[in-house]
Amino acid sequence: MLRIIADSTCDISKEDANKMGIQIIPISVRFGKEEFLDGVEITHEEFYKRLAECEELPKTSQPSPDTFMKVFEEAVAAGDDVLGIFISSELSGTYQSACLAASDIEEETGKKLYMVDSRNASIGTALLIREAVKLRDARKNTSDIVAACTEMSKHIKLTAVVGSLKYLKMGGRLLGAAAFAGTMLHITPVVSIEDGKVVVIGKTRGKKAAEKLMHEKLLDDGLSLKRDFTFGHINCHESLDTFINKSLTYISDVTGNVNVSSIGCSVGTHVGPGTYGIAYIEAAESGMNCESIVKTA
Repeated sequence: MLRIIADSTCDISKEDANKMGIQIIPISVRFGKEEFLDGVEITHEEFYKRLAECEELPKTSQPSPDTFMKVFEEAVAAGDDVLGIFISSELSGTYQSACLAASDIEEETGKKLYMVDSRNASIGTALLIREAVKLRDARKNTSDIVAACTEMSKHIKLTAVVGSLKYLKMGGRLLGAAAFAGTMLHITPVVSIEDGKVVVIGKTRGKKAAEKLMHEKLLDDGLSLKRDFTFGHINCHESLDTFINKSLTYISDVTGNVNVSSIGCSVGTHVGPGTYGIAYIEAAESGMNCESIVKTA
């Protein structure tokens, strides 16, 4: 049996995790002296209620190698193969913590554990996890699934409209004067994850222009219509619904599943409520894609 393990920054709900048969290891979030396990001791709704009231941004912490050790030991003792899929190593030390723990387990037991750097975050990482679940359920062998996920991670795209400049300012990522001017001018940053890092791909005047930029990028990427899409949002169902309807006019021939997810504290701490976006898989123009890897392996 293959046990798929992820961290809570993937923003897959408990209900979906149970349905998919995956294990989620929570990160920690701290408001002052109060610390909570993400998704276990604090919900997304509770987190954003606290965020709106705080004067200082909360701190998030990755799971420790010891935490991963306990989970991996349990899986190996049960005779399971282990596949870990985690937030980009450029954004967090979570992947490194998992690799350290996996290395110790391998040395002790001689059993190979597989760790995959998603090169993404939140709904982008979730896309990769969902693909791994599909391949597991199709009874593909573990090494083929790892190869497919590693290849697929190069082609996952995530773009999002930043809901507020307030939290970028609070986190020191934006000067006060710039935040004030941006708010007055209704400047809306659009961000993307490229090579595992968050980059600003545009600063537009208003949400409509931001969405237009996102759709232009989506078309430029030559997305794969056979693959799943995931839309994500932070407390802005109405804005997301409008964006989804507009997006589906661009991708009306999609045959993959369309998922909707609430974005949690790892991303939400920095961009705040009102943020929404889409994660999808580009159509690779050259080289071997993940479908062909599994098919020919």
